[in-house]
Amino acid sequence: MDNDRSLLINFIKQIIPLNEFDVEEIANTFHFTKIEKGSLLLEKGQISDDYFYLQKGLMRIFLYDLEGNEITTEIFTENNIVFEITSFFNRVHSEVNIQALTDCIGYRISYEELNALFHNKPAFRDFGRAVLVKCFITSQKRNYAMINQTAEQR
Repeated sequence: MDNDRSLLINFIKQIIPLNEFDVEEIANTFHFTKIEKGSLLLEKGQISDDYFYLQKGLMRIFLYDLEGNEITTEIFTENNIVFEITSFFNRVHSEVNIQALTDCIGYRISYEELNALFHNKPAFRDFGRAVLVKCFITSQKRNYAMINQTAEQR
């Protein structure tokens, strides 16, 4: 049951319309992964190589402020893509950590494998674009909320 790709397939279909063959081929490129509570998907200083579909569990992005306090900047719930955009696409060292808040299961694909999909499956580019737009909108809303909402409202 844990290694059932149907939720990943449905997620891809919700983002972009693709024929069954293409969706299956794309889903089969992703690798089933378990991440234990407290483990890091990405550690500050590493170059992000994981584009991760979170099927079950909770994850967070956090970093340390100037006093050494952990600051959580984003929480990811089930049925979302989890990755650090800047490090992943620019191939630079990450400024943040990505941590499992619970035991998590999902599917990952490497930078190289994702780019191969973009080149070999032109329709998959729409998927990548849609995910990036969603990430940008979420970030923009968070930035606005930091200005015009209290912590309780956020």
